[in-house]
Amino acid sequence: MTKPPKPQKHHYIPQFYLRPWLGEDHKLEEFGRVPPSGQIRSRRRGPESTGFEYNLYTMPGVTDDTKQNIEREFYGVVDRTAAAVRDKLLTGPVALSPQERYDWSRFLVSLCIRNPDEMARMKAIVEKFTASPDRKMREMYASIRQDWQPDDVEGLLAATFPEAPELSAVMASTSMITNHVALTGIMHLQWRVFDTSRVRRKLVTCDRPVVMTGGIARENGHIAIPISPDKLFVATMYPAFAEWLGRWPTGRLVRESNAAQIGQARKYVYAVDDSPIAEVRRGMSRREYMSLINEPRSILARKA
Repeated sequence: MTKPPKPQKHHYIPQFYLRPWLGEDHKLEEFGRVPPSGQIRSRRRGPESTGFEYNLYTMPGVTDDTKQNIEREFYGVVDRTAAAVRDKLLTGPVALSPQERYDWSRFLVSLCIRNPDEMARMKAIVEKFTASPDRKMREMYASIRQDWQPDDVEGLLAATFPEAPELSAVMASTSMITNHVALTGIMHLQWRVFDTSRVRRKLVTCDRPVVMTGGIARENGHIAIPISPDKLFVATMYPAFAEWLGRWPTGRLVRESNAAQIGQARKYVYAVDDSPIAEVRRGMSRREYMSLINEPRSILARKA
């Protein structure tokens, strides 16, 4: 009897991203809720042991050889190319090529979509869409249906390809991550890396590390993500806003970034040590984070 394939760890927080927070023990401080009480505690963890979910991007209904292609061939490229750009950003002001700006922009969008909550949301939307086909799809099926086929298009989908919703959702997520309009928009923002090493407090990060305003075109519109314990990447629409941030005391910049990271965290906060424990306990998961996944208008219309 053939053994079922071994579950695969799919890191929605890539290991390379967390490495700047590692200590001499090659681990970082992971803060999370401990069941059943839900009390927030911390522990030392290696980057391979956190920020993952088993089979998160596994493609159902395909051959065993291709089930992991999204993880291996798509996210593998996304992360490998982003790691090279991140390393450049850490060295200080540096000119990036258009391809490098594309690679980093794609990585930022991927972090917004590849986590378990957003993947589940995507799958739920696709399942809802396929379970309730619109009138045009029903009419098309009725016009070509043979006597031996299921009575309706829902029955056809369920009988011929029950894995279609989940597979479609996984594939759709990659299309969103490579959306030309979104990536071009980020590529043309004003990019800057703030050095916070002059203050003792270190930047933290989390399992929802990209902070994004609801309207990037606004005067204060920006995207921010810590890329190390003392480097904060910020992309702004207007140079004046980045200059305004640059006039902040460094301690304030660290406090505001940490508050956003802790507030957006859903399962994990990461730091170099356990010193932020009080802040994490006060603020973890108390902020909403912006979702890039919206239900199609056809689905929303059916709810009305």
